[in-house]
Amino acid sequence: MSFRLTRNLRVLKPFDYKTIFKHGKIIKGQYWQVLARKIDTPEPRLGLAISKKIHRLAIDRNKTKRIARETFRIHQNDLNHWEFVVMAEHSKPAKNSIMTNDLLHLFKKIITY
Repeated sequence: MSFRLTRNLRVLKPFDYKTIFKHGKIIKGQYWQVLARKIDTPEPRLGLAISKKIHRLAIDRNKTKRIARETFRIHQNDLNHWEFVVMAEHSKPAKNSIMTNDLLHLFKKIITY
């Protein structure tokens, strides 16, 4: 069995963390730290960098990633032409809705920056 690729499929270049860390805008919230930069493509992109130093347990890291991905997915129509790297901050555990609102506030603040 073989799979054929059509020519119409667009190929996304790999996510480039180095460029964002070097040239991106940074903003910090209570639960998150977001780095962002403008890109040419209209689709927004998300990268996650959740450290073991911040969240020792895998369950906490995975929860943090799920919240970030879901927030990005729901609001990605408002985030066109931006590339983000989301990192967790040292903080006490909080409800998902509070963490989501904090991340959404940072996304909106960076876009209007």
